[in-house]
Amino acid sequence: MLRARSHLRKKVHVSGNEYYYIHIPAKLAHDSQFPFKEGDELAISIDVNSSKMIIQKLNKKSLKSRRSRG
Repeated sequence: MLRARSHLRKKVHVSGNEYYYIHIPAKLAHDSQFPFKEGDELAISIDVNSSKMIIQKLNKKSLKSRRSRG
C-alpha cells in the first residue's frame, strides 16, 4: 500500500466561491503503482462512518452509463 501525509486546503476565489484541494506528494504520485494520471476523471465518495474518502478512476464505460442516466 502506498502512503503519504497530506493536508486539505481551502481557497476562496475572488468570486467568493470556495474550493478545497488535497495535495498529493510527488513521492506518492511518481511511484509506479500510483493508479492515476493527469487528466483522469475521478469519482469521490465519503464513508462518513469510518471518516474515509474513496477516490476511484472512472473508465470510459462508466462515463457513458452515467451520461445516459442523467
